[in-house]
Amino acid sequence: MAIGIIAEFNPLHKGHEYILKRAGEYGPVVCVLSGNFVQRGDTALAEKRTRALAALNCGADVVLELPVLWSMSTAQNFALGGISALKYAGCDKVIFGSECGDIEKLCKAADILASDEFSEKLAKRLKSGVTFASARQSAGEDCGVYPGILAGANDNLAIEYIAAAKKLNYSPEFIAVKRMGAPHDFTKVSKDAEFASASLLRKKLLEGDFDFCKRYMSEKAFDITVSEPFSDITRLEKAILAVLRSRTIDELSVLPDLSEGVENKLFSAVRLATSLTQLYNTLKVKRYTLARIRRLVLSAFIGADNSFFMKPLNYLRVLGFGGAGEKYIKEKLSLSPVPVITRTADFKKLDKRDYSVFETECRATDLYMLSLPAVQKCGLEYTTKIIKTEC
Repeated sequence: MAIGIIAEFNPLHKGHEYILKRAGEYGPVVCVLSGNFVQRGDTALAEKRTRALAALNCGADVVLELPVLWSMSTAQNFALGGISALKYAGCDKVIFGSECGDIEKLCKAADILASDEFSEKLAKRLKSGVTFASARQSAGEDCGVYPGILAGANDNLAIEYIAAAKKLNYSPEFIAVKRMGAPHDFTKVSKDAEFASASLLRKKLLEGDFDFCKRYMSEKAFDITVSEPFSDITRLEKAILAVLRSRTIDELSVLPDLSEGVENKLFSAVRLATSLTQLYNTLKVKRYTLARIRRLVLSAFIGADNSFFMKPLNYLRVLGFGGAGEKYIKEKLSLSPVPVITRTADFKKLDKRDYSVFETECRATDLYMLSLPAVQKCGLEYTTKIIKTEC
């Protein structure tokens, strides 16, 4: 069997490398990797195939794609997409980073969050106008969730992975690796720290401070990452504003994770905003986090709707594989209950509904190419071959 990991690797740092090495102790490592737009509502610093190559060189055997409809989404939808991919890939174990590192506490939290008592208390708190995250944390702790566990970004994702597996009748062994060093999204690091957050590394890479980054990234991942151009969402600013100004209220009303008539507020805000920052600030809604607003804006930009929101993946796309990965694809992925895509022509085997996921991915990648220092042409999803390494 195999062990699975769901990741962005944005960029792949020593903390990620440690988890990949731990995963390799259990068998072949299958990684489900986010596409070119990520959960925080931003472009990935490096194109997904660059990150896939880094993963393969640092311990992954097979890298599968988490399409943009799941990679740039809520924690619940992100987890459902990733876990469904690991289920269909035949993984009997799932490994992840965690602030608490305690599987029992995480499983208990997942059970509580699925209870009617929690749902009632969550609904009551949401009516008071607080953010979903705040309401979820207070309602969860009131129902017996271990204090503080819902405040950790990695713990939250871990809980959603466990919940998604239950929803899919999938029972892998979950392995939590206690997060060490800098907290998630922490933008400072002490001189003697062994690890730095991906947020800080993105900032330093964009600033060109490669000496700093080299200390906290494996040599293989660092060399691959800096050899390719970096994306910067600010290069898309006018394009995003232009596309959103062309969207109708009907088109905005079917965006994923939309509620409370925010499409009307978005329709008005985009006609006033002259920058992304102004658009985000104009769109501020008490119950919407900034990340949720950014995802909403980018969903409108790439033309995503709610057709696949909170639904599992229906195919597996292989971005790359190493030496052991080729054997796994032939012997295990060939038994998958869903189509396995190893070349663009394979997408023609999908039905119309699932093919639309690929069409959205193509559109997202074409738009992502505008965020690079030198604008790239369209069609990368059709022309780029699967990655093969000897690792």
